[in-house]
Amino acid sequence: MKLEVVKKGQGKRARLIGYSMGLALLVFGSISLYAAINVPNENVWVDGVPVIGAITLYNVIALGVFLIGLLCLHLFLNRESFVDLLIDTEQEMKKVSWPNRAEVQRSTIVVAVVTAILSLSLFAFDWILQGLFQLIIKA
Repeated sequence: MKLEVVKKGQGKRARLIGYSMGLALLVFGSISLYAAINVPNENVWVDGVPVIGAITLYNVIALGVFLIGLLCLHLFLNRESFVDLLIDTEQEMKKVSWPNRAEVQRSTIVVAVVTAILSLSLFAFDWILQGLFQLIIKA
């Protein structure tokens, strides 16, 4: 098992984002698993632990899933091919010509107006077709 970081120092932001997103998924998944399998006051091993309250079989299972997931996340994000992808992605993002605030505001207004026009058009066509089909069905 290869736990050391491949190409250390390269693609720091992309790796940070990858690890952060993976960590967020693992935390959410472990908490959801614990909530799904937990049975209160059952299989208590140690009671009165600060912050946790009690250590139960369900705490240990959720923690084990989290730790195994963390190991798998590191092994996945630390593969040479994936690291090269992250490094290349970060390099390409540095080359992007980002729009300024005024361009973003103008584009947002255009998108909102076009979306409103399309939704009103679809509403009108739907209303007309409903009326037409009601006439056909009654006839």
